[in-house]
Amino acid sequence: MSAIAPASRTERSRRRSLKGLASVLGFLCLVLFLLAIEQKHALSAWQAVRYGAGPAVARAGSWMAEGAADGLGGLQTAVAAPNQPFAAADADILLTGEFGPADEATRQTVGGAVFAGASIRLENGATLSTRPLRIAAAREAYVFGETFARTWNAPAEAQIELRRVVPADGARSVPPSPLCGGEAPGAVALLHRRDRVDLMLFRDRAPIGPDAPASAICGTWSFERR
Repeated sequence: MSAIAPASRTERSRRRSLKGLASVLGFLCLVLFLLAIEQKHALSAWQAVRYGAGPAVARAGSWMAEGAADGLGGLQTAVAAPNQPFAAADADILLTGEFGPADEATRQTVGGAVFAGASIRLENGATLSTRPLRIAAAREAYVFGETFARTWNAPAEAQIELRRVVPADGARSVPPSPLCGGEAPGAVALLHRRDRVDLMLFRDRAPIGPDAPASAICGTWSFERR
């Protein structure tokens, strides 16, 4: 009995330590999420949790389940993912700043663009107020027979940010736009690749997916950082 009691106390102490560690890792996940939200960019928040804190917590959980081998050193090894640091990769930098037209069609139709948080200001005078909708894979079809990957020559796993166009502050509705043939725009698709941004504008209430008609698209334009 005397040999069992110390072992039991050691096991209880170990479990308490592991519970405390789990709480710290959960708090880390929350902090990373809130930091990304502070950047006022939902995609950054989603990426921070999905690719940073989320996997780290999962790996730490596996390490605990396997017996928490090698103490603190084992935890550090478990949390660190090979070739996947917590810092954002160059291609995942927050989309913000001034961009000029990347081709003649964009130059003639919309000119340049300024991305500032949820606002997209086009050089032709149009301003789009947006809110996050969802993240799509480039392999997905946005209208019947056409995918983002094919249209923008992008990898199938590239992430497309879909945003809903919403009324500007103080407005009751989204106004009609010449970019959509006098109809109101309804959604925006964005592909951000380092110094290049591709933008696709959809008509209001138009679906986005394999069943959508080609008429759902107002236009597609490309920009490069100035």
